Amino acid sequence: MKILIGLTRSDTIVGGGVTHIRQIGEKFREEGAEVVYVLGGDGIACEKLRSLGFKVYSLKGLKRDLSPYSDLLSLFRIFWIILSENPQVCSWHTAKIGALGRIASMLSFKRSYYVPHGVPFVNTPENKGFKKYEKLEKILSYLPSKIIGVCEFDKNEYLRLGVPDKKLLVIRNGMLGKFDNTWELTGKPVNFITAARFEDQKDYTTLAQACGSLLSQGQLFTLSIYGDGQYEAKVKQLFEHFPEGVIKFCGVVDNFAEKLAEADVFILSSFWEGLPRSIIEAMACKKAVIASDVGGCSELIIEGESGYLIPIRDTSTMTNAMSEYINNKAKTVSHGDAAYELYKQKYSLTVMLESYAKEYGVIKSGESN
Repeated sequence: MKILIGLTRSDTIVGGGVTHIRQIGEKFREEGAEVVYVLGGDGIACEKLRSLGFKVYSLKGLKRDLSPYSDLLSLFRIFWIILSENPQVCSWHTAKIGALGRIASMLSFKRSYYVPHGVPFVNTPENKGFKKYEKLEKILSYLPSKIIGVCEFDKNEYLRLGVPDKKLLVIRNGMLGKFDNTWELTGKPVNFITAARFEDQKDYTTLAQACGSLLSQGQLFTLSIYGDGQYEAKVKQLFEHFPEGVIKFCGVVDNFAEKLAEADVFILSSFWEGLPRSIIEAMACKKAVIASDVGGCSELIIEGESGYLIPIRDTSTMTNAMSEYINNKAKTVSHGDAAYELYKQKYSLTVMLESYAKEYGVIKSGESN
């Protein structure tokens, strides 16, 4: 069996989409399937997948924004790749290649799935293209491809558009974690940690304002920021006035779970999300979580028991949530334990991978390793 997996961007290995397609590809290969990738651009994600022994096609002309000429060329290229590789299943991840891939799959009569990793038409001012994506998704919903949401929020948004329930599935994201059994509370300031690309989707402004409020109150803490992206300089500017050593920009690492294991609390400040893999990874590492109350985040956090949900752009509530952990460090332990219990119940990597393998037909129903 051969499976073709597509993703819009290849310029980072930080994003959850890249981790997701790598993990399901490795699972499919482990079960005996041949996996071929097609990615927009020819960036570091292409290099990573090739280093793992996968065949990768690069769509160098694919642009994230709508561009009729380059989109048409990319569509022809995807159609040619499908005809050349002749996969039994096509799996398209994220909006742009998800649109083109579904069209190409229909034209080539291939079974196809679309995994948006957060619906592209969430109505928020920061998502400047939500109206065009809403119109586009209404049209594309008539194609035969099934849509896999990573959380109930995704499914409900597509139902709101009028997509038939029979075309919608939910397979929750899953992650591996790592925790240090020797970790214990110390007298050091609480170490917050975040990993989020410097893009329109992420709300670093609210996080910076909350950190500033904490400092003005004399609260002691540190914040480690992992990520990259087009707004890196702007994000760094938000924190440039902070005392040395409080905010640390750490770039991109392959071993983020190890960094999580060393931290106390994970923070994700966003304008919109699907079911953030970064939060699940933090749960798997026994970390308390503070996150914006967007997308499927409320499905991951038990308010006041495993973390705190923050209304969008609410600096005051973000400040108060961080203060809770600074002033009561024992909560970082109890909330982290509660997060880990929820992770084991619903969000383990094994459950996610087997769900995809069975749905795609790599593992027959009833079989399991």
